[in-house]
Amino acid sequence: MANTRGMQGRSLRVLIADHDKLCRQKVKTFLDAEADVEIVAECSHASEIIDAIQVHKPDVLLMEPRLPGGRPFELLALLPPEFLPLLIFVTSQDQYALKAFETKAFDFIMKPYDQRRLHAAIERARTDVARMQGDALTLRQIDLIREVGSVPEQRLIFKMGGRIIFLDVDEVDWVEAAANYVGIHAGKEIYRIREPIGQLEKRIAHHNFSRIHRGVIVNVTKIQQVSPCNSGEYMVRLKNGKELPCSRSYNTAIRTLLRTDNAESLKE
Repeated sequence: MANTRGMQGRSLRVLIADHDKLCRQKVKTFLDAEADVEIVAECSHASEIIDAIQVHKPDVLLMEPRLPGGRPFELLALLPPEFLPLLIFVTSQDQYALKAFETKAFDFIMKPYDQRRLHAAIERARTDVARMQGDALTLRQIDLIREVGSVPEQRLIFKMGGRIIFLDVDEVDWVEAAANYVGIHAGKEIYRIREPIGQLEKRIAHHNFSRIHRGVIVNVTKIQQVSPCNSGEYMVRLKNGKELPCSRSYNTAIRTLLRTDNAESLKE
């Protein structure tokens, strides 16, 4: 029986699918020597794979592609992506290497193989599974926090560098876009997160922010001065000295600012 001491709280769950009983036994012997690995089930026919995946929810599927009783590739294609385990081919037929590439298999091991080769594949799988679980858990935590409203709405909540950041909205000076990322400038700190600027704009729409450029959102309370430039454009100066351009397509936003109660603090 393989070790079950837990990978970040639980073991790496492995499903073995091979029509050759001796090969399955060899794999089990090798896996018995691995720390934190649990063999959840064995399959000898293709038709057994889907049920085994749905019941046991393995992290890794070690599969011989030539399973009798059906076409395993077509069966796996029926599963939703979130149900698919990491797929490692184990076969003596090198023509399946191309199939492995086409199906984006996680790894490909040629028979006969040794314990070192299987160990390397398992360690890679362990790292990948832990990363995916960490990302999914963090996203679920963020969603839960937003849903139950346990954090005041005045905060931005986002993941960065494996951490969950809680940032008071009024600390943000301005936001800049870079492809699918945004840089959130708050004092001396810059938080770079993977989120389109349009999506972030919606999240802070009810606060004192204004889009002044395709790639710039500014905290209105941080503005010290607005100066007209050539061609009907403006230059916005923040209290920290940072100057930001306001393009003509966003002039309406600036003109609205100039008509607010704070207009005395803004100079044309």
